[in-house]
Amino acid sequence: MTGFPAEEEHVLARLEARLDAVAQRLAALTREKAEFDLRLQEAAAERNRAMEDARAAQEEAARLRAENEHLRARQKEAIARVRALLEQVERMELPES
Repeated sequence: MTGFPAEEEHVLARLEARLDAVAQRLAALTREKAEFDLRLQEAAAERNRAMEDARAAQEEAARLRAENEHLRARQKEAIARVRALLEQVERMELPES
């Protein structure tokens, strides 16, 4: 015998049961938080990788644009030189065959 009246023992048993339930719920929430923290870290790492990939793609696009502009300038220069050469050929007095 514990020395408590039956009603008090019942109240204590209910209190213990509730404390156990709270402890179990707290443990479950702690596990959930750890899982969410891990998922958050993974998402942040994935975001950082995606941002780095986007930055690299932007740099590559800028490099390609610059290269394209350079090639267009060279193409325009080549066209101008060919036209100049054609004009010189046309001005030459070549005997007709």
